[in-house]
Amino acid sequence: MNWLSRFLPGSGPGLSAEQQASLDIAGNLPAPDLARSHYETRYVVVNTETGPADGAQRLLAVGAVAINRGLIHADDAFQARLGDKPADALIGLLRFIARAPVVVFNAPFNRGMLERAFEQHLGTLPALEWLDLMVLLPSLYPERIGGQARMDAWLGAFGVDRLDPRDALLEALAVAQLHQVALARARSQGLSSPQDLLDTQSSRKWLRGG
Repeated sequence: MNWLSRFLPGSGPGLSAEQQASLDIAGNLPAPDLARSHYETRYVVVNTETGPADGAQRLLAVGAVAINRGLIHADDAFQARLGDKPADALIGLLRFIARAPVVVFNAPFNRGMLERAFEQHLGTLPALEWLDLMVLLPSLYPERIGGQARMDAWLGAFGVDRLDPRDALLEALAVAQLHQVALARARSQGLSSPQDLLDTQSSRKWLRGG
């Protein structure tokens, strides 16, 4: 049973038949094999652009970059502003992700913003596997930074340029370069698959008490 099983035709919040069909395509894709090696895996790095609205933050745009077999390809990227068609932007993002493991930096913020938008505009919470580099990098490179740190600190530690922190796609590209660094160390530590990283992330969260 996939994550669209709770939908009835046209049951999304104002989704058209065409939007529903496109969402169905994304939801019916096969789940990834998380036991495969990093270099047989397509990861998707996602970042959000947000802005103030009614005293809170709202999602303005999304950017995503794929890492396929360890490499970033310039043509394997996605960017969309939510504007007055937020469902189209989010459906496009889900189709780009294609059930791949999703990588973010600071999941409480980025994952939280995305999941609220999915529920608000699509009426569902996609079952995706999330990796948070804010959690993983300190366990992979304790000699660089001995605990959780801001993204700027990790970019500086590895000499990665931050081109424009206001641009979701460029931020995703910077995070993607950090993920390549993480994959290199993970492999040397015997963490050879997405599942190994998910297990490491869970263990570190448990040690921190949540």
